[in-house]
Amino acid sequence: MKDLVLVAINAKYIHTNLAVRSLKAQLADFDVEILEMSINDPLHRIIKLLLDLDTRRIGFSCYIWNMELVLKLAEIVKKARPQVQIIWGGPEVSFDGLALLKAHSFCDLIIQGEGEAKLKALLANDEPDDLRTIPGLCYRNRVGELTENPDAVPVTLNQFVFPYLNIDMDSLDHKIIYYETMRGCPFSCSYCLSSAKQGLNMLSLDRVFAELDFFIQAGVKQVKLVDRTFNCNLDRAKEIFRHLIDQGGDTNFHFEMTGDLIDDEMIALLATAPPGLIQFEIGVQSTAPATLSAIGRKISVTRTAEHAKKLLAQQNIHIHLDLIAGLPYETYAVFKESFNRVIALEPDMLQLGFLKCLKGTRIREEAELHGYQYASFPPYEIISNKYISAEELYQLRQIEMLVDRYYNSGAFKDSLAFILAARIYDTPFDFFEAFSHYWDRQGYYDVGKSKEQLFGILEDFFTDHQESQLIGEWLKFDFLTRNLRLPAGMRDTSPNKEWIFEFLKEPQNIQTYLSDFTDQAPKKIYTQVKFQTFSAAFLSRLSGTVLSPADKPGLMVFSSAGFRIIF
Repeated sequence: MKDLVLVAINAKYIHTNLAVRSLKAQLADFDVEILEMSINDPLHRIIKLLLDLDTRRIGFSCYIWNMELVLKLAEIVKKARPQVQIIWGGPEVSFDGLALLKAHSFCDLIIQGEGEAKLKALLANDEPDDLRTIPGLCYRNRVGELTENPDAVPVTLNQFVFPYLNIDMDSLDHKIIYYETMRGCPFSCSYCLSSAKQGLNMLSLDRVFAELDFFIQAGVKQVKLVDRTFNCNLDRAKEIFRHLIDQGGDTNFHFEMTGDLIDDEMIALLATAPPGLIQFEIGVQSTAPATLSAIGRKISVTRTAEHAKKLLAQQNIHIHLDLIAGLPYETYAVFKESFNRVIALEPDMLQLGFLKCLKGTRIREEAELHGYQYASFPPYEIISNKYISAEELYQLRQIEMLVDRYYNSGAFKDSLAFILAARIYDTPFDFFEAFSHYWDRQGYYDVGKSKEQLFGILEDFFTDHQESQLIGEWLKFDFLTRNLRLPAGMRDTSPNKEWIFEFLKEPQNIQTYLSDFTDQAPKKIYTQVKFQTFSAAFLSRLSGTVLSPADKPGLMVFSSAGFRIIF
């Protein structure tokens, strides 16, 4: 019989759970198994897998994205196997353990806060009298009374065993690996769980270097560091970046950064990183001074913008910038200003999130002060507050969907650049707002849309505009740089087949324009390229040359290697 089964229910199949691996790594003296699933797996499939395991205890890792499913799983398992001890742990159960135990009789124990040392103590001493000595534990005593032990000072991170030490990394192939070099955060943002407890708990640099090398040598595709503010210690962050740059490899490392703490020395160091090694998520959240002050986020928006622009100009680090809708004092109009200011930096991704009033956060305690209405169930997302209505927030949700599909996908990069630079709408926000109204009128939000359909919808949106031809050409250009088959409805301006074959028969043409296809037969090349005619106005913008009255339409050829202007 196993001592414990740790259950991780992830938000997506591609995700992995760091917590259960860290817990298991500390329990070498016990028989522990991990069952990892996702919220998209059928309820009864997970139940069947759990019931097939002969174990004394089942521990659930509880988060806002899985708590509703965990409640169902725990209830069914407890009723099917009453002798099995049900344990909950994780951020979603760390702030109201007694209330949860009272409401859910099928849960036996709740571990609040960091769990590694507590779970080890529980497995070693789980008699009722022994439970009193385990910090942060919520349980029922011998007479059924609910009891909550006071928490203790966190264990130094260096004392814990590396979570991936005895893991078969091949079993995690093509999945995102999560890793931490520190716990806690020096800042006190009112919406963030990391602000609930003060202080930092950092791994030593020699541990960090060795563990990062482990991921590189294992060929992990992507490692996401969950450190809340990775660069809070600037010198330490630089040492880690320098190590990664020196090591090289094919692993991508994702860091959560505070933009205004970056300095010119770090920017210069990062300029030496090979493309694809490092990516940043920089939380701006808002550019409104009153909002930033209210949430306790003491950052310089100006410095954040300056540093983000410098990093983006280097074109070797993928940059995500984040905004949160629903913060104090941020009206719809104020959010619009934040949106326009951040998207003007041209980040690789602009992530629009919606405030979650999480358990244990100051912003949840201030709900009455700001008139917050939020969902009573996870993830506790905002419905409205004093400053922004439910209707306005749902309008922002519709805009967020289009930003994700059109801007963040990268598939419309040059088309959107032209649309926004041409000031067809006064601001980028005005464009996305108008486009979202169009989607609403057409009923597009109600039916899934393919990538090809997204191109057609954007082209149709500008049908009656004076720049419609150029917009159509930019859309065609964006599409052909990634696909060689035009979608239905997109105008085909290809020369006739006979002309193309004559062109491909000439060795000098292949050498000049399609050098990747040297020594291939014209018939074979034909299936791997796409010729299209573009207007003189488009070609002048693409090449950065001045358009003259004498300029004529020109021909371009596209292939997997890129594109070339022929004439």
